[in-house]
Amino acid sequence: MAEAAVSLVIDKLGNLLIQQTVQQIVFLKNVPEQIKSLKTLLIDIQCFLKFADEQQDDNPMIRNWVSKLRDAAYESEDVIETFIVKMQALKKKGFLENLSCFPKRLLCLYKVGKKIESIQKKMLDIEKSRLTFGIDQVLGEGTSTRGEELRKLLRSSPFTEDKDLVGLEEKTNSLVAQLLVKDSSRRVISIVGMAGVGKTTLARKVYNHVDVIGYFNCRAWVYVSQKCSAQEVLVGIIKQVEKQTKESLDLLEGMQEADLERMVREKLQDKCYLVVLDDIWEEEAWDSLAAAFPNVNNGSRLLMTSRYEKVPQYADALSKAYKLETLGEEDGWQLFLKKALAHGLTSESKLPPDLEAIGRKIVERCDGLPLAITVIGRLLQGKSEWKSVLDTLTDQWSRGRKGVSAVLASSYNDLPSYLKTCFLSFAIFPEDFVISTRKLFHMWIAEGLIHQKGVEILEDVAADRLDELVYRNLVQVVAWTANGKVKSCRVHDLLRDLAVAKAEEVMFLKIFGESSSSFPSSKCGIFLLILALKD
Repeated sequence: MAEAAVSLVIDKLGNLLIQQTVQQIVFLKNVPEQIKSLKTLLIDIQCFLKFADEQQDDNPMIRNWVSKLRDAAYESEDVIETFIVKMQALKKKGFLENLSCFPKRLLCLYKVGKKIESIQKKMLDIEKSRLTFGIDQVLGEGTSTRGEELRKLLRSSPFTEDKDLVGLEEKTNSLVAQLLVKDSSRRVISIVGMAGVGKTTLARKVYNHVDVIGYFNCRAWVYVSQKCSAQEVLVGIIKQVEKQTKESLDLLEGMQEADLERMVREKLQDKCYLVVLDDIWEEEAWDSLAAAFPNVNNGSRLLMTSRYEKVPQYADALSKAYKLETLGEEDGWQLFLKKALAHGLTSESKLPPDLEAIGRKIVERCDGLPLAITVIGRLLQGKSEWKSVLDTLTDQWSRGRKGVSAVLASSYNDLPSYLKTCFLSFAIFPEDFVISTRKLFHMWIAEGLIHQKGVEILEDVAADRLDELVYRNLVQVVAWTANGKVKSCRVHDLLRDLAVAKAEEVMFLKIFGESSSSFPSSKCGIFLLILALKD
């Protein structure tokens, strides 16, 4: 998020140098150079911030460094905005054209120059501390360790069958029918949806369906992940398609990607195959793998799971992705009972009324997300004190790197900086609130989150930003306009919790309840006061 804050300041510094109001002013000699110098420094620092933002939760030294840098960025933003407002006020009063007011303009510019000089010195000191305390080295190690831990957490297998499944029979049958449809062309069938909604679980059930096993004479399941390694994926397919000796395994590990791609094609050429590509994030990942899958008009299929709806569209424009939604109230309750009750008890009559009431509140809080229901259900196994879990539910989800929030946060961390700020702005809306896109766009524009792209109007840029969040399954569409644009939207409760936590953590905004007696820091990116709604 510090990356997003710095990005905003870089944009504003660029706008300041070319703004018509500023061009009409005779600058003090060193002011424009100070602005250019600060902008260059921020661009250099920005290169390190993506990694730092992702790791600050785990390392106090990185967190402190990021916090200082973010504060300096917000301070820069305040100086720029204050200067622009003052200049516009002087212009409105005609002072810019009045030579008698030249001393006032000089004084204003002098103060701006001194403040920018002070901020630049502060940022240089912060940048030097990155080298002094070896933060570069920590960043490199942390990126590798954290990324590997998350991949282990998310890594899937076709053999880890979950017997406590709810509400998947109809969805499974629908997807099996798509795989077996009479179409000889190689097709890509896709399952899309937000993190934790059960895409991999559904794909696994389809993969192991008796009709699928009987139809395809060759099957393989590979986990792609956010950091796609085409070499690793191709080796995984070869290992499943053909039994390997120790010598051939050693040979595979040393082969180049192009040779592996050719080998996969050769081994699949005469087979009716099904390959599952689980958790694929980017179009580039598909590009690096697509050539390995021959289209020999024998009905072969690829089954893809993704959080990002553009990837399936890119892979096969003729196939409509299967959008997996959250569970309904009753299905969510049944899944909770299966996970939370010992000895396979699933009858509501086994629960005392007060315990059932608490359980239903827990399920309601999960908002139909299977991952959340499963995590909390397993936590409650063998326990009778459910009230304390309900009271600390958000903490239970976020506890450790294996919590629900770790999975959801991976979608947030993957966002470019310009989308992170837009996503965090959803924190100001209450739970289950239906948001008018017209009001949302006006808020984004007013807060400076949307920037001009050529001649495109700001509302269109904002609509593009929202579409990207929808494609990434971070925002849910509630209603469409007659011409196919998003009319209203909402965010899942757990994603809203993530937005609130991240927004407050990075001082993007501060949310207060009715009983709050404190006020947000002056260093918040957005200064908003939201009153909590009564039940």
